[in-house]
Amino acid sequence: MATANPDLGKLGDELYSHWERAMGGWWDQVLENPSFLDAMGKNLGGAAQARGKYEQGVDQSMERMHLPTRNDVIRVAKIAAMLEERMLQQEDVVLGLKDQLTRLEKEAVHARIEAAEARLELRETLAAIRGELGRGASSMALATAGTRRRKGNG
Repeated sequence: MATANPDLGKLGDELYSHWERAMGGWWDQVLENPSFLDAMGKNLGGAAQARGKYEQGVDQSMERMHLPTRNDVIRVAKIAAMLEERMLQQEDVVLGLKDQLTRLEKEAVHARIEAAEARLELRETLAAIRGELGRGASSMALATAGTRRRKGNG
């Protein structure tokens, strides 16, 4: 006697596919039904109103207990965000000033080096001029002494 084993995987897939089509059709009918949509809209509207009244009651209770309300916390959070933005802007300004100061310090060091080099060149030039003046003065003294001797001999 041969026993036939039904393919349970295939049967499960077929059952799921049939169920999915049936549920999809049912949801399509429900979601297209104006009375269902009207009732859902009213339900959502009522839930929104109830939530609003609840939040208002919580805020009033917090005010009576002298505790910060949701609006107070939101206002403080906005102020904190603005302060953070200002602080970041100030940090950017400070970093820019530091960069500018560093650049100016480098330029000042270069200027001091150039000035020192110019002074050294001037000292060397002045020493050369003094040397030449010294040699010129010696030559003139010898020439003057020679001229005096000639006038005295003459």
